Amino acid sequence: MKKIRTWQLCRTGTFGQDGAKITEKDLAEIEETFSPTRPISVGHDAARGDNFPKFGDVLAIDGIYDDPKRAGEKVLVGKVVLHPELERQFSDADDGSGCYKGWSVTIPRRASDGKRYLHSLAVCGAVPPKIPGLEQLMVKSCYSDGDTVEVFDFNDAIDFQEVIPMTDEEKKKMEALEAENEKLKADAAKAAETKGGEGKKEKFSDSPEFADMQKEISELKAAKKEALVKGVCDKFSDIPAGLKDGVHKVASVLASATDSFEFSDKDGNKSQKSALDLFCDVLAGLCAAKKNEGVTERQFDASEFSDKNDGEKKTDWDKIAAKL
Repeated sequence: MKKIRTWQLCRTGTFGQDGAKITEKDLAEIEETFSPTRPISVGHDAARGDNFPKFGDVLAIDGIYDDPKRAGEKVLVGKVVLHPELERQFSDADDGSGCYKGWSVTIPRRASDGKRYLHSLAVCGAVPPKIPGLEQLMVKSCYSDGDTVEVFDFNDAIDFQEVIPMTDEEKKKMEALEAENEKLKADAAKAAETKGGEGKKEKFSDSPEFADMQKEISELKAAKKEALVKGVCDKFSDIPAGLKDGVHKVASVLASATDSFEFSDKDGNKSQKSALDLFCDVLAGLCAAKKNEGVTERQFDASEFSDKNDGEKKTDWDKIAAKL
């Protein structure tokens, strides 16, 4: 049985050795910019490496409320679910009773508009959280291990979209095949009616015409998929040679997806993007990060609310990004 825990994620005030300050405006921005789900890691450093596993998700922001223990202060509340390995460290009545106790947020500012957003939530071990006293408010058992929960995470995507439509010739062939399909269905149904009780109704799916039509449709779909994948590979032909095979394989899988997702920019303009479009966004972001030495630093120019020594040498993420 999975458990959804309601946690205080962060609150207003001044915290830590560096006197980091969180305002009510910061909490409002985090609630506004939240895009589910956000990963839970063990410690902050794990959230910076995509080869580290995640140990849960922040599912939703519940709201901003008055802090019941601190007059005049506000607290941001959210719902989280923990990985079974981490779940063992938390009881239903406490905020941690094993090797890990307490949690801490990373809330950078977006480069696009300067608003804070929830990057990740770190469960703390030996280093205490910078914001003390955050509490677990409620635990609810809501779904079993056999249930499926599907969530798509598309965050911090660079505004980039490339559409590779079908050619006019391909469209005409597809329309002709669809019209022929409808005609064959109607003819088969009519023939079955005229036979009456002479025999069983013929299945259209068993006819040679249906097999030929399906073959033509499959060939058109394969040609379209090949064009989509080639378009992506040509677009990003300057990526490192070691990554090209992986890009081709991922693009081949995503080119078959038919679902699209609606996004709104900061001006309220809406657009539709496919999974392949979003993969292109990610690739474009990586290419842009390599050219713009300030991108990585801006994305992580934020308070990691873990009470570690702020004077320690910072990791040069620009050099790491360049190696990728």
